[in-house]
Amino acid sequence: MSQARAPRSAFSVVGITAGFVLWALHFTMIYAINAFACERGMEGATLLGLPWVPVLVVAATLLVLLPLAVLLRRAIGTSRLAEGGQAEPGFSHWFTAAAAAYAMLAVLFQAAPSLVLPPCGVGY
Repeated sequence: MSQARAPRSAFSVVGITAGFVLWALHFTMIYAINAFACERGMEGATLLGLPWVPVLVVAATLLVLLPLAVLLRRAIGTSRLAEGGQAEPGFSHWFTAAAAAYAMLAVLFQAAPSLVLPPCGVGY
């Protein structure tokens, strides 16, 4: 007896949306890190001799960039075989790769201000 396989279209949708979900997760993490630092008055605190806000932002950025890189690599490296129900066979792979690349760029652009600006803004 053969086991029933999950439809490939469901995996395509998960792949396409994963980049955007990881991007939103990164935004939430760096916003929470900065908000916590400002709320608790810990913007000048250090972690192992380094300011803890940039250290945590870098950690969150690397934590999100790793799965995005894996997603991008898998989307580029997958074969271009036709999937069931697709009008254009390679579209979901292409769009997954494009979404992951765009999300990686957006994550880097989100992290940059957190690394060069003070956590609570200028004048606080």
